[in-house]
Amino acid sequence: MLTPTVLVTGASGFIGSYLLPDLLERQYRVIALSRHQRVSHQANLHWIQDLQQANGEVIDYVINLAGESIGKGRWTARRKQQLIDSRVQTSRQLFYWLQQQRQQPQLIISGSAIGYYGIDESERWTKICDETAAPQAIFMSELCQQWEQAALAYKEQYPIKIIRLGVVFAKKGGILPQMLQPIKWRLAGKIGHGRQPVTWVHIADVLGAIEFLMRHRPAAQIFNVVSPEQITQQQFVQCAAHCLQVRPLLTAPSMAFKCLMGEQSQLILNGQFVQPKALLNAGYHFHYPTLDQALQQILA
Repeated sequence: MLTPTVLVTGASGFIGSYLLPDLLERQYRVIALSRHQRVSHQANLHWIQDLQQANGEVIDYVINLAGESIGKGRWTARRKQQLIDSRVQTSRQLFYWLQQQRQQPQLIISGSAIGYYGIDESERWTKICDETAAPQAIFMSELCQQWEQAALAYKEQYPIKIIRLGVVFAKKGGILPQMLQPIKWRLAGKIGHGRQPVTWVHIADVLGAIEFLMRHRPAAQIFNVVSPEQITQQQFVQCAAHCLQVRPLLTAPSMAFKCLMGEQSQLILNGQFVQPKALLNAGYHFHYPTLDQALQQILA
């Protein structure tokens, strides 16, 4: 039996750094696309800097994660265009390349984010979004819409699944260390009133959801990859402080974030509660369904 091959774009990013060893452990052959030169000493891992280096390869699965970090750099007009191009143009180039290949993949999993659902302008957060909830006319939602449309433009030609990721928590990398730092130093209790959503997912469930979609291929096309538990920012701080055995003291005023970050402060001060309805309906079981379980494992 031939070893199935997975092409991963954005392979050197935060999620890619966990996904590649996971795929190799599950006996896949991996072609990893990255702008940065990498050398592999593993027989089943092949790094490339350009898709042309994979011409003629038989690709069984594609996992498209390419995109610059949305949290780095203030959202100037130039930075916004960079964030769009790193997702949309890379996706278009990927599908153009796939069309030139003789054998087509069995499945394409393409990234997106829960930013698709935008924010709650009333700041009441009574609504819980599932995959059918509407997007909004704000930048982070429009970014996700364009990212998804770049992949779904080819849905008649390829089996495509879109994964809308929450904030991914892991031992190394991602935003969690920055979220925990002021709590460790007992500098921050809550941000503003603390009622805003923290919609997160453990890295093990990101990998688990990808594996689940590759194995089972449920009928739905869009999947929220988030914990089934709805957590506020204040509840996050309380849980993290309990796990770290500290007592946070101060409240960080929301106006400070608005002044420092401008429009980008929406990532911290607002959002929507989101549920993984399609994954649960398809039969996926979360490894870390609650924040307490996730933080206990990460901080152990």
